[in-house]
Amino acid sequence: MFDEMVSWAADARVDFIIGETFYYAEEAFCALEAVQAAGNIPAVITLAPMGENKMRDAWSVIDTLKVLEDRGADVVGLNCFRGPVTMMPYLKAARDVLQGPMAVLPVPYRTNPQQPTFFNLDDKNGCACASPHGRTFPTALDPLFCNRYEIRQFAADAWQQGIRYLGVCCGAAPIHIREVAEAMGRKPPASRYSENMSKHFMYGSDERIPGHIAAYGDKA
Repeated sequence: MFDEMVSWAADARVDFIIGETFYYAEEAFCALEAVQAAGNIPAVITLAPMGENKMRDAWSVIDTLKVLEDRGADVVGLNCFRGPVTMMPYLKAARDVLQGPMAVLPVPYRTNPQQPTFFNLDDKNGCACASPHGRTFPTALDPLFCNRYEIRQFAADAWQQGIRYLGVCCGAAPIHIREVAEAMGRKPPASRYSENMSKHFMYGSDERIPGHIAAYGDKA
């Protein structure tokens, strides 16, 4: 399967090939081998460990990343399944042992140590109309969305660790991608829509905002 897909990409003269969302280490190794066999095409390989906090074939996440790098992957890292809170610890641990470029693309959901992936996140606000399949994933995750500040902080932290391949995976909205870009010091066209609260009736600083409105503050 990998040989066939990689051959199509190679025929199209792609700049690089991404193999992602691997939760079996051996499958990730096979994908890398297929890319390398196709010629001089850079390979990006990212893992997506399940809630067991290890690969399904019992490899540790960090060991898998290290082996991928040692076998010649140009970029290694994590994508999907985990939100910022439960992906960042792996990035910090991996940065200590990896020498080359790293990639990171979390999902924009509030995963936590007890629920490390978005597959079993519960809605603690107690929605009165639960999804018919009994889980928030994949169609009732809305209340568990990360806001722009959470994604921006994650991207800024990753950038400070020297990670340059940054993005957001399943569930990403344009606002999240813009925040990542700005955290990297870039100003994409969408930055024209970045917040400007100077004229906001409650938070604004513009002199034309009546004092009695500005003073209302958190009483609203």
